[in-house]
Amino acid sequence: MKTALITGAGDGIGLATAWRLTREGYVVLAAGRTREPLEALVAGLRGAGHAARAVAVDVADGASVKERLGRLGAVDLLVVNAGVCRQARLDAPDADQAWREVLGINLDGAWNTLKAVAPGMPGGGRVVLVSSGLGKLGRAGYAAYCASKHGVLGLMRALALELAPRAITVNAVCPGWVDTRMARADLDHTAATEGLPAAEVRARAEAAIPVGRFVKPEEVADLIAFLASDATAAITGQAYNLSGGEFGL
Repeated sequence: MKTALITGAGDGIGLATAWRLTREGYVVLAAGRTREPLEALVAGLRGAGHAARAVAVDVADGASVKERLGRLGAVDLLVVNAGVCRQARLDAPDADQAWREVLGINLDGAWNTLKAVAPGMPGGGRVVLVSSGLGKLGRAGYAAYCASKHGVLGLMRALALELAPRAITVNAVCPGWVDTRMARADLDHTAATEGLPAAEVRARAEAAIPVGRFVKPEEVADLIAFLASDATAAITGQAYNLSGGEFGL
């Protein structure tokens, strides 16, 4: 039986991915900063007859990651998903704080996780990193988030070459707007900043998406499951868009 480690598993894409991978027979190691949602997820998975375990860890803390994740044993699939989004323009009073927090979790966290887990992965393993459409594009007010997600893609491309001799593939998914708690909080922030109803801000975002809706977390999970499959042994170093047609780079 194969083992999948998912960071940021307590909510959104990570939560959907945990459930999706059980359909492929994985033992799920659900990692995240807050224990309560992880334990709720694990209880649900076990109640449905699946093997799962919660791992509380702050991916921005390199020492903690090394201790907590480095001793888990062989991981066949690593899904690097933990992330946060903070808006802050260059001249905002909290710009430096937002930069440190976002880069610390989204990029340092990805590095810390890979450094702790990848050396012990068996040959033929899979790594999938969750980047973003803003890992390929820019958006005013999202400098830290854009920089972190661009960095995730650079990390992915370098490690795809580094791990290829062990037949470990390393790819990324780049979602657009996904209907998650984090996205809704971001929309609420924009609405408050612009003095608009949150529903109006969401409608504006949806209007810019050709399919007219946000991506579902389960749709991202399906793409992650595909990239983890045996069918993708020759696919590595790639960044896949999932945006309803919003962007195509």
